[in-house]
Amino acid sequence: MKQKIVRLVLALFLLHSPTVHACTLWAANGDVVSGDGSLVVKNRDWLPNQRASIKMFTPETGYRYFGLYASGEIPGLKAGINEKGLVIVSASVDSIPANNRRAMPHTKNRISKLLTACASVDEVLTKSDLFVGPEILIIADKQKVATIEIGPNGLYSATVKQNGFIYHTNHYIDEKLSNFNEKIHQSSRIRYSRIAELLTITEKPFSFNTFVSFSNDQNDGPDNSIFRSSSTLDSVKTVAVWAVHLPPYGSPQLYVKLLNPGESEQILSLNADDVFNGKTHLE
Repeated sequence: MKQKIVRLVLALFLLHSPTVHACTLWAANGDVVSGDGSLVVKNRDWLPNQRASIKMFTPETGYRYFGLYASGEIPGLKAGINEKGLVIVSASVDSIPANNRRAMPHTKNRISKLLTACASVDEVLTKSDLFVGPEILIIADKQKVATIEIGPNGLYSATVKQNGFIYHTNHYIDEKLSNFNEKIHQSSRIRYSRIAELLTITEKPFSFNTFVSFSNDQNDGPDNSIFRSSSTLDSVKTVAVWAVHLPPYGSPQLYVKLLNPGESEQILSLNADDVFNGKTHLE
């Protein structure tokens, strides 16, 4: 009986608590990348009420893609790569309260639609009809990387980088969207500053291993670091790492870490071409 009461109280707490479901995203391209090409990493932070896996998708028309898929509460694709080498990762805009975000018009399955339809960063940037509803994207191909801040009312801002790096957390940075930040959470500010610091002070060019190593940074404690271990058992923590190297020639290489509740840590090293041609089978 006591255990049932504890579980009920915990469920009610998780349902009504103002927990921030956050992520940290960063990418680089060109001269700052060892061997050229692009690097992209996403640390996904969430409550321990989902299970992450890597899934392949084959639409009736358009490009095939696979990515980081979360099942459980608010399921869906959280990061992905298609057979043309386009990578998309996302982060929520937690500076707008969740109830307000949910009440706004929003493009459903945005990442899936973009990966199905687009082969490059430039093609994604032509799909502004899909930029409806608050979200932050980092997109990459072998030639360039970009951040897209998507605001309410069809407003958005895009920043494209070649021979440079970009990064984001969970609040708007662009001046024309920053007024939509109702409350910027401490964690988002601290993680934004920390990933900016790491990208700035680290010797260039970045290797893939160095870029992935940022995902393990715990400089700012259990709740505000890039890798969030969580100060309590049932609060937001880092549940997955999705990292991709897009070399100028050859197959994209992926590093994926899955930290599913109740399971041992799982680390995958994937060759994208092997996945798409069936040599490597996903879950």
